This record gives sequence, structure tokens and C-alpha cells, in this order.
Amino acid sequence: MGAKPLQIYVIDVEGGQSTLFVTPAGQSLLIDTGWPGNQYRDANRIAAACKLAHVKKIDYLLITHFHMDHVGGVPQLVKKMPVGTFIDHGVNREESKSASVPYEDYLQAVGSSPRIIAKPGDKLPIKGIDAEVVSADGNVIQNALPGAGQANA
Repeated sequence: MGAKPLQIYVIDVEGGQSTLFVTPAGQSLLIDTGWPGNQYRDANRIAAACKLAHVKKIDYLLITHFHMDHVGGVPQLVKKMPVGTFIDHGVNREESKSASVPYEDYLQAVGSSPRIIAKPGDKLPIKGIDAEVVSADGNVIQNALPGAGQANA
């Protein structure tokens, strides 16, 4: 029997996209959580995808940026599912108050959980995939990834 495949679940959170990855090594990575409110709509959808994927704990939760439709669901999600490590770009620099979630709400949801402040070039410690940060907090990697860097046809 061959190695387990990488599993990818795209979760409809009606705005920002939420994606669950289950690596061949069995670790889970969730990217973004959708909106707050809505009677736990997005947290419930994520929990349903986790159940389908046989994930009982989200090993890594990566927040791409602090817009409501990407991070707003974190407080509800952590009430439904345990999260091992949070990954984000650090301090909220969003200028649009209507588009961003109160940073304090996010930090309260993170609590004392491990947190990685990602920087361009960092390799994330997710077993079973090679995940390298190419952009974070408005900064990008200095050199192209191996095999990349050619002009886009």
C-alpha cells in the first residue's frame, strides 16, 4: 500500500475562503476561519469538514490576514475544536476598522496556545508537507524558491 495522499477540503465560509489540509503524515493545517456570528455557521462548517477528514484537533491554524471574513471565526472555532498552534503575521496593521476583527478578540482566542509569527523565508514545522512562507506582514522572500523565478509567460 502506498503513502497516504495529501487531502484538501475547501470550506464555504461565504466570503473569505477556509481550507483544511491533512498531510500524508496525518497533521492538519487550517487556513482561515470565516466570519464571526451567524450562529456559529462557519465554525460548524469547519467542524463538519474536520469530522469528514477524521481530524479531532487542528494541529496548525494559519491566519492569512486580519479581515473579518478570514479571522472573525476564530473565537467560535476554538470553542468547538482544539487548536494546537496558531500561525499569523504578527500585529494587526489593517487600517479599515470595518474590515478587520478586533485584534484583542483574536489574541484572547489564542490565549496561551503556541503561536508562530511567520516571516518570509520561514519553513513551517508541519509534518508531511514542505511549507515555506513567501509573504507575511507586507514583506516577501528575497530570492525565488528553487525551480521558480522565471518570467510568467
